[in-house]
Amino acid sequence: MTAAALGFAADYIATEQRPLQFDMDPLDAADPRREAALKATVSKMDVAVSAYLAKKGLNGRVHAGLSPGYWQGAVIMGVYALAGQEAPQAMMAPSLSAKGKVLWDKIRTVPPTLRQYTGRGAYSGFVDNNNTVGNTDPVGPRSTVRMVAPPPGVAAPTEAPYSRWLPPEGDELWKARRRKQVHTHVPWGLIGGDTAGQDPTPGNTTGATNLSDQIEAEMRDRYGMVFTCEPTMSDIATYTHGMIQAIYKAYALGPSCAPYEIAVGDLTKKMASCLTCTLFMHAVGYPPNSIHLGSGESWAPLFAPYNPDGPTEPNEIGVIRDLNNAWYERCRAWLKMGLEILDDAHIAPGHRASREAVAAYLKAHDTEPTLSGILILDAVTVHEPELNRISRTLQ
Repeated sequence: MTAAALGFAADYIATEQRPLQFDMDPLDAADPRREAALKATVSKMDVAVSAYLAKKGLNGRVHAGLSPGYWQGAVIMGVYALAGQEAPQAMMAPSLSAKGKVLWDKIRTVPPTLRQYTGRGAYSGFVDNNNTVGNTDPVGPRSTVRMVAPPPGVAAPTEAPYSRWLPPEGDELWKARRRKQVHTHVPWGLIGGDTAGQDPTPGNTTGATNLSDQIEAEMRDRYGMVFTCEPTMSDIATYTHGMIQAIYKAYALGPSCAPYEIAVGDLTKKMASCLTCTLFMHAVGYPPNSIHLGSGESWAPLFAPYNPDGPTEPNEIGVIRDLNNAWYERCRAWLKMGLEILDDAHIAPGHRASREAVAAYLKAHDTEPTLSGILILDAVTVHEPELNRISRTLQ
């Protein structure tokens, strides 16, 4: 993920001819340790990216900043610049169509009759529809949904010719996923899976005998996340965020439609997109208005239409195929660029072997356009803030 982050940063600066900013929540900035950690890590990124750009005769900076402040109903926007869209001046009060304003207000107030996820990381995808003919209805809420990764080689648009990575049986990574008392294992990718050996929290009402199963049960039953199926031990659980769902839908409905994420619940306050969402959003032409370096736990795009609250558009399968292909292509470019940025002067010595292994693997499979995207998906099944990963990798 460090290579992807650095490659993205360098590409953004070279293309846009302006600095790239990674943000933190203003509430977190009150903690001097968190602020110092972000600034130190972003400074390392700046040094590495600036050195790479200098070799190309370019200047550029990576710096740290603050994301917009939180307010229930505040939005993150995917800005489709090709359609002349601009980020709203105030994330708290976006300029919406009449129908869009009604739905936005309904989503942000979290009525019990409207199912949406309200737990940690609760942002509901929403599409404001400014079409004047045909479908003129806004779309939402599109909350984060838990699915499983598609098997390799299935029909387009879900083609993923390379098998996803799973730790081999008996690997050290499975130990933390062994359930307390019953001694079975939590499937790979599930959020909280590495807490399977811990007791549930006090007041647990789920019937779970370990913290991991409690977390999953509460995400579904208390906070309203939709689980489309139950993963087996040969599956990988994935989570598709609301913004990503909204982007597919906005693109399918036409350039007059704008995708947003709406802040709901009270457990997460960051008004910025995670790095995994950011890579997808930039690749398909909907860059976010703010980026953070937190976790993208088992993030994934859609591989087939998913419409829990409305019809599937006739062109939706093609939209998923085309946007995913654009994302795969950019992932490949960013990873290659990032590995070049991670030269011996900037990578921590303990990570050089990993760099060489990734570079060799990409070279051996250079004709496979989807591989880089799959490597990124596999990386984020090991759950950790990107800030920590990047800090460890750079010196």
